[in-house]
Amino acid sequence: MSIQNKIRVIKRVDTIVSELIQKYPRHTSAFPELVKLSESLNQLLEYLSHLDQLAANYTTNEIDRYILSINLNLDILKSELEKADYTKILKGVKVIKTILKFHPTKYSFFEFIVIWIYELIYFI
Repeated sequence: MSIQNKIRVIKRVDTIVSELIQKYPRHTSAFPELVKLSESLNQLLEYLSHLDQLAANYTTNEIDRYILSINLNLDILKSELEKADYTKILKGVKVIKTILKFHPTKYSFFEFIVIWIYELIYFI
């Protein structure tokens, strides 16, 4: 259940990126980076979706690799997007980073409340 909350938030950020892909035409320099950011988010989603299938002695060290990829795309997009669009994506990625600090598979009611508050602050 805890992973489902994280997946829901990541999908929300991915829809924001998809909207920006529609907004920026193909010939702009932001378009390929937005596509790469969407791919990085989808890879993180796929990893979290398969996290339940891992054995009991799994590690979550792989998450850092996906976050580094997302951070690289964000750094490149900083100069290529309008400020309002960039801050939308940046806020979403901040929420993703914060919720991934919690243990990915153990469900806690506290984590659910924190995720709900972050969604309220950043997405509404």
